[in-house]
Amino acid sequence: MRLAFVMAAAWMFFLNSPVKAQQSELIDRNFTGVSQEATPQGARRDIQDQASQKVSEEIIKELIGEDRFSKNKSLIQSKIIKNSARYIPFAKASSLTQEGTEYKMSVSLKVSLRDLKQMLQDSTLLNENDTIPVVLPVISWIDRVQGKSYRWWLPGDKSQQAFLIKEARILEEAMRNSFQKNNFFAMKPIDAGLGTAVPVDFQNERVAGEDAQFFSQYFNAPLLIDGQVVLNKTDSGKNYRIEVRMTAVQVSNGRAIADVSRRYDTENGSFENVVDKKMREVIEATSNDLASQVLEAWQRGSLGTSVIRLTIQGRNTLPLTEGLKEKIRSQITQVKSIRERLVSSDSVSFEVDTAVSAAELTGKLEALDVDGKKLSKVSEKQDEIVLKWAQ
Repeated sequence: MRLAFVMAAAWMFFLNSPVKAQQSELIDRNFTGVSQEATPQGARRDIQDQASQKVSEEIIKELIGEDRFSKNKSLIQSKIIKNSARYIPFAKASSLTQEGTEYKMSVSLKVSLRDLKQMLQDSTLLNENDTIPVVLPVISWIDRVQGKSYRWWLPGDKSQQAFLIKEARILEEAMRNSFQKNNFFAMKPIDAGLGTAVPVDFQNERVAGEDAQFFSQYFNAPLLIDGQVVLNKTDSGKNYRIEVRMTAVQVSNGRAIADVSRRYDTENGSFENVVDKKMREVIEATSNDLASQVLEAWQRGSLGTSVIRLTIQGRNTLPLTEGLKEKIRSQITQVKSIRERLVSSDSVSFEVDTAVSAAELTGKLEALDVDGKKLSKVSEKQDEIVLKWAQ
């Protein structure tokens, strides 16, 4: 079935589906092509196919980058562009003109960014890079029952910490298995003896800030799992409580991309025996939950992006604010998400998750036309942009 018929059918469905029309993020793109087909009908079909191909390639490159596009060109062609009617619900062609043996025509297309992103995500093409992400756990173990603690990056009396080390190994193994299912590599710092490689200046109780940057670079791990496992008595005093908190942090920008928090009570019995039993029962599910959240962030293309605070000065009516958000979502493909953070009488602030720099984003924002209004730059920093409505 030729593209023109498929796209016409898709547009008829689109017209009769207001929910779909409201939910899709539509980008307007135009294409002018030429064809040397023998007949006007053949030329029209050929140029429509060219339009779908060219526009698809342009937007996909914006979303995943030139390198990733080139490496996966055949997959993109067979899985995505071949099924372009799923994300191009409308195409309107101009009149066909003939110059000698060539026909010329323009095509206006509407592309559903949301549907295209979903297809790319389903084919695992929306990730920011092809390398296997490395995950480094930096988890503190705190035993308030026996008054002990253990952190693999700190020197200590291993004989006194034997029980906590054993439990930490169980967690390491569970995390290795959970992340491995999703093609991530979770390091096992205890088994690998990484603690001996940590310089004295970075042997601090908490791995954060500059310490986190050092650990990430030194061990070549862009993701750290920061967390605590706290062992305590329950209120009744008859059994024990295990509290687990783990947060996956993208070190390059300090963003938390996933977290789990769990509380488990043991059976009655000997402290070490019942804690060990409960840990073996629950830690796999806890690790799976964290690994799944990290995978979701990876598939959305959220890894490798940064969060920029965007403030628009001036009177922002609700229709104008909503119109701006819709324009950003639909026209700036490098923006992964935009969320309102602060609204006042004279400004509105957003949190923008983007794969481009603040300078590049500023240029794209200034190029937008929102109901005839334009934005102009007031100031720009690495993580913050301030714009105002131009007069």
